[in-house]
Amino acid sequence: MHSQVTIDGVACSVSAGDALSITCTTGARDSSYTEDSSIKVMRAGKGYASTQGFVYRYCALWSDERTWGGDFLPIEGDMVSIPTGRHLLVDVDSTPILNTIVVQGSLLFAPHLTDPTHHRTLDARIILVNGGYMEMGTNAFPYTSKLTVTMHGAKYDPTIPIYGQKVIGIRFGILEMHGNPRANDRVWTELKEIADVGATTITLNEAVDWAAGE
Repeated sequence: MHSQVTIDGVACSVSAGDALSITCTTGARDSSYTEDSSIKVMRAGKGYASTQGFVYRYCALWSDERTWGGDFLPIEGDMVSIPTGRHLLVDVDSTPILNTIVVQGSLLFAPHLTDPTHHRTLDARIILVNGGYMEMGTNAFPYTSKLTVTMHGAKYDPTIPIYGQKVIGIRFGILEMHGNPRANDRVWTELKEIADVGATTITLNEAVDWAAGE
């Protein structure tokens, strides 16, 4: 099969062993890089192939000092800004309690590939997805290990207009959160009876398949 593949506006080398798969190897991000994360596959004599919504992103790693200008990684109380066109992959197991994270590009979390019990944590006072994209698993590729996002704040802490404090705010942005599929697709329900303080059991309106610790 003869195909031409363009990623982020840059043509890349292709090896196609059969008509069902394409392996594409890109080079390092260079000055020809654009903010467009689309993938275009042109097959000679056939036209463009459907990419089914898949995209390609050059990601900076949280753990890489080069992501932070060769300086040290964020420390407690810092503000993190992810500008348009930048994609930050959180590959550390935990972060300090950050003051604010502003997402205008992409903030991405990838599950552990082999360990479903692996636990990653993110701690912040405010997360504002301002025209950007925050992903913790997608419908097609759910987050299959453990991830805890903890928002911190007290009554009289500073706030941001409209959204307040201790909040994940979405302003013209996208928040994707998808965990492991549930057997009965029921991720929440209501109490059927009042639960007293100190109770060790509760009665719900519907049966659920929740696991310990959830």
